[in-house]
Amino acid sequence: MWKGIYQRVPVRPRAIPRTLVSLRKHHPTDTERGFTVKLLKLLSSNNDLRVPFSLDLKYTLMAARRLAQHPSTFPSLLGRADALNKLLMKLYAKNPVALVHTHGFDIFLDPADMGISPSIGVLGWYELKTTELFIKLVESGSTVIDVGANVGFFTLLAAKLAGKKGVVLSFEPDPTSFSLVSKSVQRNNFRNVRLFQTCISDTDGQQILYLSVTHHRGLHSISRDLGGPRITVPSARLDTVADSLDIDEIDLLKIDVEGAEPEVLDGATRLLSEHRVRNIIMEWEHPEVWARRKDIFDMVFQRFDVYRFARSLPFLSSRRLDSHSASPFSTSVGTNVYLRRHS
Repeated sequence: MWKGIYQRVPVRPRAIPRTLVSLRKHHPTDTERGFTVKLLKLLSSNNDLRVPFSLDLKYTLMAARRLAQHPSTFPSLLGRADALNKLLMKLYAKNPVALVHTHGFDIFLDPADMGISPSIGVLGWYELKTTELFIKLVESGSTVIDVGANVGFFTLLAAKLAGKKGVVLSFEPDPTSFSLVSKSVQRNNFRNVRLFQTCISDTDGQQILYLSVTHHRGLHSISRDLGGPRITVPSARLDTVADSLDIDEIDLLKIDVEGAEPEVLDGATRLLSEHRVRNIIMEWEHPEVWARRKDIFDMVFQRFDVYRFARSLPFLSSRRLDSHSASPFSTSVGTNVYLRRHS
């Protein structure tokens, strides 16, 4: 991993000097070891997915070290599987930050956001297993498309990993989130990133974006009316984008659009039929949406090997799915799927 992987810059009138936290020579304390054991027990309590023998202790110890600074919060981890997310929101609400240095880049956050910002602000990453997949799949020179970039964590991670020879296309229609990812790209001087304040769907033109009524900015959606404000945003199909930008092959396509994943894939039918997308990571929830688009559901399994995984927990094994799997969406933790193109 990167040296000095994480640092926080609190929200204050004047930014305090940055303090890098290096884990290379860190020896866990008894408190951290005890916390790690508690965390292991909490995360392994899910019976839907197997806990592998080989655990990713690197991120576990990093999380343990940071959360061990708040021992009074330990009892809250003994609750349900979403206890860790609730703890992160609680800690972030007490000490919000607007800028974090992690994984070799700076990222601006929204101190009022209770969606993606708490995890990045407290731990230094978002969706741990998705982060690890990015690190595994994105290489120097890769072409990556981030659909639903939010504040841009995966856009920035991809830009760092792909390097100067790579290309990252980032799409985020929400004005607030787009402003933050734009500031981050500029601050890091990532010249391999192209930003679009555009919704990716099955339509070239415009879409209605339904905004969240909560402080969770990651819930904005074009497919579900959340009861809050709505705005009209530009929309494009991925097939159209690839043609206009002369994109030949996509090494990694990440989709997180709160129930509009089938529409995104429907707008990429030519790319998919021509086998020009190697890997896809996307949110795997909202079964009622997929039930209405069985054609897209079947297409996914016809063209890709499909693996479901708990996106934020490091100790649960992935599960291979097929189109006939019983309850493919049945899980008690937030899940994504990794789609690997048939060879």
